[in-house]
Amino acid sequence: MNHIVIIGFMGSGKTRVGKRLAKDLNLPFIDVDRIITKKFNMSVKEVFERFGEPFYRALETLAIKNLIEDKERKVISLGAGLPAQEQNQKYLKELGTVIYLKGSYTVLKKRLEGSNNPLIEGSDQEDKIKKLLKQRDPVYARFADIQVETGVKPFEGLIEEIEEKLAAYTKK
Repeated sequence: MNHIVIIGFMGSGKTRVGKRLAKDLNLPFIDVDRIITKKFNMSVKEVFERFGEPFYRALETLAIKNLIEDKERKVISLGAGLPAQEQNQKYLKELGTVIYLKGSYTVLKKRLEGSNNPLIEGSDQEDKIKKLLKQRDPVYARFADIQVETGVKPFEGLIEEIEEKLAAYTKK
């Protein structure tokens, strides 16, 4: 099944872009983080605190395995850490066409101000963002079929660029 898969760092706009693409393409939208938080009736932060990050990562893996089996085409937003987990990487291409919303450190830092994400909480938030971005950016880029810069142009322009690149990519 050729789903449309949105990846990117936290704050890159995966959910917003995913929902809009789904609407424009008349496809269902799935947010993997939302699947997990709904199932446990907890926030991502609460799941991390209660069960730990490895447990959360295992739930992400289970969710994408199930989505690979799902024959109905969808737009899927993946959690920012999911592609960085080695056990998930073999599934990324199986899921479908991967779109990487690449954000600069400056854009992401601004969008993440006041975030309660457990991976970047604390007084050294800037250092944590830089470190995670340095680790994850090459992974995202390696698995992306399409890459767009987020936070540079207005939202409508970003959506237009993605839809044009997606149309060109699917014609290949």
